[in-house]
Amino acid sequence: MVIVSESTLQLAPERIRELGIQVVEYPLFVNGAPYPASVSMSREAKDELRRLIMDKRNTVTTAGLQPEDLRRMYRSLEGERIVSIHQSFRNSRATAEALRMVRGELADLDIHLFDTEHLTAGFTVQVLEAAKAVAAGIGYDDLLRLLERNRGATRHLAAVYDLFFLSRSGRLGLVKAVLGTAMKVIPLLGSTGESGVIQSIGKAKTSAQANARFAEIVAGDMESRKARRLSAVIVYCGPHEKDAEHLKGSLLERGWDASVEIHYTNHSNMPHEGPDFYDLGYIVHGD
Repeated sequence: MVIVSESTLQLAPERIRELGIQVVEYPLFVNGAPYPASVSMSREAKDELRRLIMDKRNTVTTAGLQPEDLRRMYRSLEGERIVSIHQSFRNSRATAEALRMVRGELADLDIHLFDTEHLTAGFTVQVLEAAKAVAAGIGYDDLLRLLERNRGATRHLAAVYDLFFLSRSGRLGLVKAVLGTAMKVIPLLGSTGESGVIQSIGKAKTSAQANARFAEIVAGDMESRKARRLSAVIVYCGPHEKDAEHLKGSLLERGWDASVEIHYTNHSNMPHEGPDFYDLGYIVHGD
């Protein structure tokens, strides 16, 4: 059994290799020209891409997963049971259509498509938990049940610092970006299992305030679900490693049975969330 995913997966290349996750790359373009990027690129290469994104003269975009890349990946795994796990199908119609089309074409292969109904860290933590379960020897039917259960218990929270990037990408009005920057506001975003719909959940003046809010939200979810365990992934881009470490500490000090990993972002997320953020994807477990 093999897990296939996509390059919006926010895990370090070493962790992806360790868990045996097979990744299909999203095409990346800078000013309309293809840009050489992959989940295996170095931190230095990612930071160079980040500099390009920060330059407002540049336009950095992605395209949906390409059918030829999906065919190549699935064919290379012929004979395996393939569980293909992806970001919210609602987020990219082109990707969702390509996945369904290629699976239909390759009817001779055993391919199960799974929509996590989440983006970035919320999607990533579901892939991570599935891959850990496969490495531990979980059976196919049990894995599918695990995926369904985890999807319904996942939340995604984010602190996004570059308001002007959000304005350039159409996610925030220019006036709000100017006022927010002047007031040094950190927008806080969040989503639950509503097919990747991300909404504002408030604002903070400091990362400590943001982390306190995030920890309280997690605590509320743990209590409401009578959860015993927590699985989490914290992802950051730019100078936010200390913020991510502080958030991890804020979760671990609660005394839960918690697994929390920190990773630097992969390239496919930067054109969407921006060059200056950290976010949290987590699953609360009642077992």
